[in-house]
Amino acid sequence: MAIVDVEKALLPENDCTDCAVISRPRVTPDVDCDGDGVAETPASGQPVAVTVDRNGRFAYVVNHSGSATPAAAGQYQHGHPGLITVVDLQAALDPSNNGTLGAVAAFVPTGRTGPVGCGLSPDGKTLLVNCGEAAESEDGGDELTAIDVADRSVIRRIPLWQNPRHPAKGPSRHDSPHPSFGRYPNPTGLAISPLNGGTAFVGNGGFSDVSVFDIRAALAGDAGAEVNRVVVETGPFGLAASPNGALVAVAARESMSEAYEGSTISIIDVACAAAGGRDSELARVRIGSDDPSERTRPFAVCFTPDGRHVVATCFRSNTISMISVADAVAGRPSEVLRLHPEVPGGATPRPRGITMVAGRYAAIVGGAKAGSRSSIVWLLDLASGRIVSTVTGVGNESYMLDAIPHRLTV
Repeated sequence: MAIVDVEKALLPENDCTDCAVISRPRVTPDVDCDGDGVAETPASGQPVAVTVDRNGRFAYVVNHSGSATPAAAGQYQHGHPGLITVVDLQAALDPSNNGTLGAVAAFVPTGRTGPVGCGLSPDGKTLLVNCGEAAESEDGGDELTAIDVADRSVIRRIPLWQNPRHPAKGPSRHDSPHPSFGRYPNPTGLAISPLNGGTAFVGNGGFSDVSVFDIRAALAGDAGAEVNRVVVETGPFGLAASPNGALVAVAARESMSEAYEGSTISIIDVACAAAGGRDSELARVRIGSDDPSERTRPFAVCFTPDGRHVVATCFRSNTISMISVADAVAGRPSEVLRLHPEVPGGATPRPRGITMVAGRYAAIVGGAKAGSRSSIVWLLDLASGRIVSTVTGVGNESYMLDAIPHRLTV
């Protein structure tokens, strides 16, 4: 995991360098690769998402392939047992722990495979993690796993609706897209609103919809905790709740059952969705291209701190967009900014995850997969609409990122 000092990143002399990366603590355990009983090699892990608690004390890192050996993950990157790494952020900022496991407070197995998105409940006591796959498959994800952050153990397995009408009898043995997908929801992104005591929105990559959960009911084991499904353009990936919790934005990335990539984001009314309303999608906005036939593959979304705009990335069109929420809901043209970010050396940008920093910047991770430290972070000044800094060396095909409160770091 790379930790970036935003103030250092904004210094002109550090632009397009990795000088603002102040720490790279390890987040995957060591594993035994040669069979001698000694753990000597860092596990593959594939850290895919991270969320930081409100006090900036701990970060929770989702390892998509958990403790899989590099050889096992290299042979097939999906369907490995998931692992959550709890990182002590104070220790992570200690230079002596750079490149070591010294900042790891705990490893928590999810007990299921292929985790993707995660989020903390409104009271901060429970980490919710999406189980996105079945063993040895890219398909078969059907659970929201609840982890007690104090005990650091799984306390509840929350099932997601499947599609019993689909002819598949089990998880697909093909890679997506393939017609054999479509029985399982394969959850991806996750967003949590504090409304109604906590409402979770789970992007179902295997379907073209979003599950809506009453968190308190789900943690109590109520079979009716999944209160709604909201249809979007195609299989969603990144989700985000507005600062006041009233809205959720969804990036429609791609279908897992057919060769179709999305080109829109959706804005959902939380109260309506939580009440089971069928008209809770307030807006569906095409982004990333003026060509209506172009598939832009939206990847992630994030509301600005004032809630007036959504910043969105498009992986295929290599664009970053800003959308006016009011205009989108009113049905007016709403993509008020579109940027084509650049990567030092001319590599393909491939923008992905987004978080807000210091009330005025959007931190966006990107960079095509190209080996160790090939990912970058752009800092977008929300007021000017300009990218004001590029930080290199933050990972290899990094997906998601989060801000550490009370510090100018991501």
